[in-house]
Amino acid sequence: MKMNFIKKSVLFASLVVCFGSCEKVDFHGINENPNEPTQPSSGSLLASAEGAVSAYVSATTPNLYVQYLSNGQYDEESRYQTLNWDTSYWYGILTDLDRMIEISDNPNQIAAGTILRVYLMEGMTTRWGRLPYSEALQGLENQFPAYDSQEEIYNGLFSELDSALAMIETGGSSVQGDYIFGGDVSRWESFGQTLKMIMALRLSNANPALGQEKFNEALGNEIMSNSENFFYPYLADENNDNPWEDRFLAPSFRRDYLVSDVFVDAMIGNGSAEDPEDERLMGMAEPAFNSGTFVGAPYGMSNSATDDYSFITEDIIYNQEASLYMFTYAEVLFARAEAAELGWTSEDAEDLYAQAITASFQQWGQSSDDAADYISENSYNGFESIGYEKWVALYFQGYEAWAEWRRLEAMGYEKALVAPADLLSNATDIPDRQAYAATAASLNEESYQEAISAQGADELNTKIWLFE
Repeated sequence: MKMNFIKKSVLFASLVVCFGSCEKVDFHGINENPNEPTQPSSGSLLASAEGAVSAYVSATTPNLYVQYLSNGQYDEESRYQTLNWDTSYWYGILTDLDRMIEISDNPNQIAAGTILRVYLMEGMTTRWGRLPYSEALQGLENQFPAYDSQEEIYNGLFSELDSALAMIETGGSSVQGDYIFGGDVSRWESFGQTLKMIMALRLSNANPALGQEKFNEALGNEIMSNSENFFYPYLADENNDNPWEDRFLAPSFRRDYLVSDVFVDAMIGNGSAEDPEDERLMGMAEPAFNSGTFVGAPYGMSNSATDDYSFITEDIIYNQEASLYMFTYAEVLFARAEAAELGWTSEDAEDLYAQAITASFQQWGQSSDDAADYISENSYNGFESIGYEKWVALYFQGYEAWAEWRRLEAMGYEKALVAPADLLSNATDIPDRQAYAATAASLNEESYQEAISAQGADELNTKIWLFE
């Protein structure tokens, strides 16, 4: 099933121009530049849409939700002061992708655009829950689209994803305008299959039968090593560089993101602030400037003495070209380990768990020998072990980590996080969703009211279908 997301606003704008004048004058193209195309190309539309991936993987807030980070002086995010989140930017990106699909005659281009649309829409529904989907982006044909249930959205996304994967021609044309995967069709296929596996596991609580089916369809086609990790590439260019570098260097120099005490203390474990038990911390963070040891900043507090605490690794915050991850081999291995524990597959859960930790150690610059020592010192305890280690391995993958934390909480074996309730603003605990835009009710009142009637109050702690 290919969902109809084609927006008609461009056509409407053209009609306004055509019929907004009383005079009929032919200017013979006097305002047309013969050196510029009058219609966007499918490559330019895809390139434009891919920029949204950066906004998604570099977002600060979800990294605070799951308590990888604490704020410095300005503590708004860790106190959940932001309630309403606008979806218009993301629907604009979906519009570009729909236009690209409409004008392209390259099956691989269409498949890539569809896979990217599924990736972004899945991220949207895990943030907000119910959203316009089947009736979205129809312009004047439907100005007040219904909010589909999350179950309907997920079913539709699986259908779209399966359709895209089926149309890929591995020996066919490359994907134009693709700077994330360099136009490589095989990478798009692998990304689509990995996305399908991750989405399938998201259903472990909401619809385990469908989750098992889709998981096994993807199994064997996902990424198989750290060298295949999916990431957003950045350049040593102020217009295309790593946003975290901009947050710490010119023009901001805010230094407003510290590694949290929750995360640092967990990683220190039975070790010390000089020599943490989990040596991945040395690849993830920097020792505090004043003490030369790993010190986490208190979560939910205003921490203005930033030199007292550990910063994010300089390999990220002082590096314009530092890539940010979309999906990693470690995450895939943990997914496979959990699927085995759930009885979805016949694989060995404990072996996959050990492989996942090793992959995570290597991803963060630590040796496989160190990983082996860590594994031997921390006995495997099924879901509980998977839940904790996945939280560690997803460090700095904010929205992905937050989605998995909520799913694992619903399953009953998440890493326990502490929300300082007396300091919180718009939530009583770690947020379960983000509220709709402040204008949502006035712009589409009937559909909005139907959505919150079915899903629950438009608040941060209303649980959505995937994670109930």
